[in-house]
Amino acid sequence: MLQLRRARVPLAVLAPGFEDGPVDPIEPSVVCDITVENGGILRVEPSDTGVAVAGDRDGQRDLAGAIVVPGFVDAHVHLDKTHTWFRAPNRSGTFAEALEVLWQDKENWSEDDLLRRASFALGCAWAHGTRVMRTHVDSGFPGAATSHGVMARLREQWRGRIELQTVPLCRIDEYATPRGEAIADLAIEHGAAALGGMPLMSGELPRQLDRLLALARERGVGLDFHVDESGNAEAACLRAVADAVLRNGFEYPVVCGHCCSLAVQGEEQQRATIDLVKAAGIAVISLPLCNLYLQDRRGNGFPRTPHWRGLTLIQDLLDAGVPVACASDNVRDAFHAHGDYSMLEVYTQSVRLAHLDGRLGDSLRVVTVAAADIVGRREYGRITPGLPAQLLVFAARSHSELLSRMQTPTHFVDGETICVPELPDFRELMDLA
Repeated sequence: MLQLRRARVPLAVLAPGFEDGPVDPIEPSVVCDITVENGGILRVEPSDTGVAVAGDRDGQRDLAGAIVVPGFVDAHVHLDKTHTWFRAPNRSGTFAEALEVLWQDKENWSEDDLLRRASFALGCAWAHGTRVMRTHVDSGFPGAATSHGVMARLREQWRGRIELQTVPLCRIDEYATPRGEAIADLAIEHGAAALGGMPLMSGELPRQLDRLLALARERGVGLDFHVDESGNAEAACLRAVADAVLRNGFEYPVVCGHCCSLAVQGEEQQRATIDLVKAAGIAVISLPLCNLYLQDRRGNGFPRTPHWRGLTLIQDLLDAGVPVACASDNVRDAFHAHGDYSMLEVYTQSVRLAHLDGRLGDSLRVVTVAAADIVGRREYGRITPGLPAQLLVFAARSHSELLSRMQTPTHFVDGETICVPELPDFRELMDLA
């Protein structure tokens, strides 16, 4: 048995109603004692004393008010593309060039290359505290079987540290062709958690969506889309997906990532779309770091200041009761030159960019509770009795400290084991050029 005394736990990751009385909007957390037994959380109760535990002995650790959160959930990444910037840079920073250079780079995506890059990425994610990750896997090209095979292999290698999910990615018009069923079967054969793809505006879009929903229903899985990843106010694929879900009575989970165009549409259209998304039970994933980097590039290259942040309407969606998560998306590839799979960075930037400080008490849910629910792993992202004890301890002792200084966890608690995380060295990737 292990007892963590005087752990400061954000209310967002505790069971509803844990604290009686009003929540402090400046510091929405409570100092708790957490008891761990047989690898799980046995009890979580408010600390009844400010006295330190002498010597941290007899299975007790005094955390003296250090912030403790559950392992993070990164609900949308691209492990097949990651860490390719050094050989496939996007010199204009545009979406079009990103597509072009990464298509050309696919000739390098051997089994060894994918394993090296994705393993390094998973090592970074683990050291930063991620415990569940969903990766999209490019599936509309000849090497897709290799990519899916590598991800299935990594799922087994990382089991017990990171729960890795996969989703196929291609244009959804491919599902309306004979190749579509083969893409779906390839993904499911390799353990995909959902089917996915990128819808594009066209007169055929409703038929294409109906076909994809039928394929997913036949295989008993949900859907995870890349939707409206642009500043084009005419792009309304999010609305089309919601219409299709309602029209087909689709009973499995549906997730839409990006949804950037929603932010540049008229208010009436925004409200109508959000109402449809809510009615259809769709969850939304915002990718703040990548979309901030990629959206609203003005001119050729980097000559102009962007006029908008590239984010979807996170606050409006939350107000409407739509589940929203934030995730890493692309890391060190042509779609986003930077990143390290740090969900603390994703959370910190989401708070700043989307003004989530206005709802600070719930804000941590976008990388914990809500993200876990969206990917169907409700046993993660919470500090609640009966769930696995996968906890992160930070040096910070308040939300302000946590959001002010970029840091990795100081300790991991995995069951009754306590360890110190260590980030992999970028030099491990040097010979991949």
